[in-house]
Formats: sequence, C-alpha cells, structure tokens
Amino acid sequence: MDLPILFSDHIRASVARRSARRVGPFLAGFDAHSDNPWRNYAVPDDGATPSRSDIDALVALFEQHHRIPRLEYVPTAAPEVEAALTAAGFTVEGRLPVMVSTVDTGLAPRDPAGVTVELATTDEDLLAAATVQHDAYGQAQPAGPHDVARLRATVDRGGLVAVARDAATGATVGSGLVDRIGPDTATGELAAVGVLVAYRRRGIASALSAMLARTAHAHGMSLVWLEAEPEEESIYRRTGFPLAGQKLWMSRR
Repeated sequence: MDLPILFSDHIRASVARRSARRVGPFLAGFDAHSDNPWRNYAVPDDGATPSRSDIDALVALFEQHHRIPRLEYVPTAAPEVEAALTAAGFTVEGRLPVMVSTVDTGLAPRDPAGVTVELATTDEDLLAAATVQHDAYGQAQPAGPHDVARLRATVDRGGLVAVARDAATGATVGSGLVDRIGPDTATGELAAVGVLVAYRRRGIASALSAMLARTAHAHGMSLVWLEAEPEEESIYRRTGFPLAGQKLWMSRR
C-alpha cells in the first residue's frame, strides 16, 4: 500500500465534493457557506510540476471566490510543487504529521470522568456536533442547516459522527467524525475533533478519536488516518496512533 498516494487520493476526493474547479495541475474546492480556510483549498495532481501561469490562474480563481489562496497536500506525492509555490509568494502554514490506525493498532484512550461518547444519528445530534466544532475552532458563523446537511452527507456515505456529552447535564461538549471518501472505501479520515474550552485536558479528544477509529474499523474501514496540528499531536500519539507521513499546508495571504 503506497500510503502517500492513498492519502493524496483521499484529499483530492474530499476537494472534489465542494464546487470543485480544475486549474492546470490543481483541483480547487470551495465551500459556498463558509470562508473557513480548512474548507477552501486546492490540491495538486500527483507528480505535478506547475508553471507560474498555472499558479497565477489558481490565485485568480481563489480571489474570484473571495477566499485565501491555499493548498493542502502530501508533499512526497508532488515534490516539485512547494518550490514553485514559494517562488510565487506562498508560505508554509504547517507541516502536519499524518497518523493512522488499523484493525491491529492498540489504541489506549483516556477515560474522561463524567463524560459519555456516542454516535450522532439525529439531526439534533448533528447540529449539536456542528455547534461544538464551530466553537472549538473559533468560527464566527453559527452552525446552521447547511452544517447539518454536510454532516448528514458524511453519515449517508458510510462515515461516522460522534459527540461527547456531560453525563450530568446532557450538554454536548465535544465532537468528531470519520469521513469515508475517495476511491478506497476501506479508508476513512478522522477529522474535526473538537472540545469546548471548559472541558479540555480531560481526555475527551482521546476518547472521541479512539471510539471513532474503532467503530470505523468495525464498519469495514481497515485504515483510518488523521492529520494532527502541533498542539494535538501529543494527544493522538499518547492514544496510540502511529506516525505514517506528513501533510503540507501552504497559503498566500
């Protein structure tokens, strides 16, 4: 299994779901409801060697959509792209570790006292999950029907959404998902794990991520992968997700 190419295919399939436009060796996807940079970005073709005119056209497309020109991709799948983007004024936002879980991975999550973790199935649950995500990731727009529709689509294509609740109050305090996309339906991406500020450092993210990975394996996803931001890497490492690669974020502000 060529993991960099598999990850790259998965990213490209995710982009293709969002009002996608092709520009030279790039596929760009845009969320009409949100300017969140994590939902508006491009990915290069594997082995791409973009020209300056390709990059200029990509920047123009982002500007037409009133979005920050931005890319997320696996650098080993397109090793010539970073230098070309840098020469065109892009800078590196981050080099994120890609971590994985298989059916044989021994995950050892924390057990957050007073918190339950379960799958979200109703629209009410999905709205609660989206509301936590917006709060945890600092999004200004309140969660709404389009967020419920987005999460419902995740579930409908075989993915999972989970919520963590305060057992005493019933309030939703954390959420996350595994999305099943791309040509390999045995692969899922663990993403959007967020916890309200007042409930952090209790092991909720660890419990959510392990529950989602294990449930995904039980639903036929033999490989679950995630990208960990710097402040999150230790959570996933302690939970038992091994390192498997790297993802690159670049943008031109």
